Amino acid sequence: MNLNDVTQKTIQSYNKQAAAYAERWGDFLLDEELDKFMEYLKPGGLILDVGSGPGRDMRALRQRGYRVIGLDRSAGMLQEATKRGAGPLVMADMRRLPFAKHSFKGVWASASLLHLPKNNLLPALKEANRVLEHGHLYLALKDGQGETWLGAEEQEPRFFAFYHPAEVELALERADFHVLSRRLTPDGAGRGRHWINVIGWTKLVTPRVGANAIIFNEAGQTLLTRRADNGLWCVPGGHLDFDEDIRQTAVREALEETGLRVEIERLVGMYSVTYPAHTFPEKRRRGMFIVAFRCRVLGGELTLNDEVTEFGWFYPQALPDDLIMFHKERILAAAT
Repeated sequence: MNLNDVTQKTIQSYNKQAAAYAERWGDFLLDEELDKFMEYLKPGGLILDVGSGPGRDMRALRQRGYRVIGLDRSAGMLQEATKRGAGPLVMADMRRLPFAKHSFKGVWASASLLHLPKNNLLPALKEANRVLEHGHLYLALKDGQGETWLGAEEQEPRFFAFYHPAEVELALERADFHVLSRRLTPDGAGRGRHWINVIGWTKLVTPRVGANAIIFNEAGQTLLTRRADNGLWCVPGGHLDFDEDIRQTAVREALEETGLRVEIERLVGMYSVTYPAHTFPEKRRRGMFIVAFRCRVLGGELTLNDEVTEFGWFYPQALPDDLIMFHKERILAAAT
């Protein structure tokens, strides 16, 4: 795939459709998404609108008390934005942002990165991270699979890439963002697809905090899940969300990963560990501070999901060899 050809054709399409696009979508405000993004930003902060189009979201952000710079590669869209009083405006490539490191408190990327080939998403997200000063990113991509050209009969075609929500979260993790929120919303034009709306936060260089739910049945067996990303067995668990207690993390992760409602019986221990780069798909070392709890099942039913390919009940003395490192120690501590 010729990447320059893909982006140039899409730019040409927007140049030809700029006036019609601005007329159709100029008043279609994303108030709910804007309000959610604003929860993380202080008024007066500088925001970069990546793929600013006719300036609709720039104006909405400014009305909420923020300073905004718009960036687009379509001359036609920049002209429409100027007509509507949006500015300042910059013509530039979202994969090579012409700004210094730590220039912005927020990056707003609504319906823009979906016009890049999928193998360009990560570089664009890394650029967004580079220009943020420990700030926040709003990203809107379309749910689906693959890449294609789309356009109504009267329109020039545009290139689109579609994503599974898990793909988006993994890309953000690899670009050093914490995912703070993610939700699907219907397409405003009623085209049957959903928008994936994600808010990310640039990572501090500190270990992640998480919890393990070490679940035992009445026979003394512990429940393990086989991870979809690396194929290893592991104890259910995950990262602490920003608005929860670590005990809630253990209970929530158990439900999300297994479908079981659990109750914490006791604290097993606290573990500071570093996983080597080959352990997870992002291929980088991961520092973790884990709080492990022994749990029992209250109800629910084992249910596979995007993160888990298999369940298994094992006695602590007969754990599988392909168990993720450090988990055996926690299981044995929970069994005593």
